[in-house]
Amino acid sequence: MRRSRRAVLRSALGLAVVAAVYLEVVPRIASYGSVAKQLASVSAPWAAGLAAASVVDVVTSALPWRALLPQLSWPGAVGFTQASTALTLVLPGGAPLGMALSFGLLRRLRVTAGAAGFAVALTGIWSQVMIFLYPLAGAVLVLASGNVSTSSLTIAGASGAAAAVIVALTIAALRSPGAALRLGDAAGRTASRVAHLFRRPAPAWNGEALVRLRAERLTDLRRRWPSLTASTLGNQLSAYLIFDLALRSVGVSVGTLSPSQSFLAWAIGRVISSLPLTPGGIGFVELGMIGTCVGFGAPRAHVVAAVLLYRGLVIVPTLLVGALALLAFRIRPSAAITDDDPVQSS
Repeated sequence: MRRSRRAVLRSALGLAVVAAVYLEVVPRIASYGSVAKQLASVSAPWAAGLAAASVVDVVTSALPWRALLPQLSWPGAVGFTQASTALTLVLPGGAPLGMALSFGLLRRLRVTAGAAGFAVALTGIWSQVMIFLYPLAGAVLVLASGNVSTSSLTIAGASGAAAAVIVALTIAALRSPGAALRLGDAAGRTASRVAHLFRRPAPAWNGEALVRLRAERLTDLRRRWPSLTASTLGNQLSAYLIFDLALRSVGVSVGTLSPSQSFLAWAIGRVISSLPLTPGGIGFVELGMIGTCVGFGAPRAHVVAAVLLYRGLVIVPTLLVGALALLAFRIRPSAAITDDDPVQSS
């Protein structure tokens, strides 16, 4: 009961933050009238390009999962990915919640616990490492061509350090059964807390499971990590393409805001969205991206319009596709699966 109250209070606080950002903070940066004027200036060709990029972003969400679970069909991989992402956009919890939801949905797709745990762990690790490395890469690119603010450098340094920690823990878990045992126990406790928070059964996951998984899947990882890396990059950078197109579509030229500067702003937004602040980082992500772009000298109304357009194009399609996928999951008959069952395509 106490945890349920905490969840309600946390959700209420998140909504209050979002309301404050959109009703108080954003209008002080640029009036909604001026933002609407910029959005209305988007031409039909730009709108078509943005729509196409949004479709690519949804479709490529299946790439990392197909790299690890090629038995999954494209519709199944896209559906469960969009469903889990859609839930993280309406529920607080950040990356840990997304991983727990992905595990449950993969089990509904008749993926064995071992294969599902392997895929969720690796896609989560690869995704977070890259998300934390993007600001560092963006800061290096901006420094090569101009100045970067102290706050941006601080975020880049902190996210780079976080990426290094994740990589070190992953290498330790892969090289040492003892480290895998400790890391697996910690992950199991986190997953159990998330499951309890949403009144779901705790996943049967602990350090011993990770040790077994390490022994069984190490060869698989050595074979698949290049394709996992490439597919994760392809999926995540499709979102950056949407943001850069959004900037150009509302009239922010490359001379005003270079691709390296827009990449750094997007990268900072990605880091913020992975943190358990508000569902999907809504409110905080927008402020981080707007503040970074305006700090580089881009016009405020144009930047706010571009950021809101970008956020709409990455959130709304995911909510729509995710809702349809969740409906399909509810209709889909549930079946008991043992760890010896083969992975089946949806």
